[in-house]
Amino acid sequence: MTVWAELGWGLVFGAAMLVVAFNYRDVAWRIHGFMSNTVGANRLLTPTMVRFVCGVLATTSLVSAAFGLAWSE
Repeated sequence: MTVWAELGWGLVFGAAMLVVAFNYRDVAWRIHGFMSNTVGANRLLTPTMVRFVCGVLATTSLVSAAFGLAWSE
């Protein structure tokens, strides 16, 4: 059961990060707007950087879920 829960978590997290990476409904701009008004925000925090980081997280999560599924069988 734990393997399936981990697989589900990886797929849901990967899908959510893909939504941000593809900037569906300006999600990256909303994250940028929220975070840019906080103390300690850097100039590197741009919507493009948010989309890039979320794309890397999505790729990592989905590849990890795929290899985890392959190892479980």
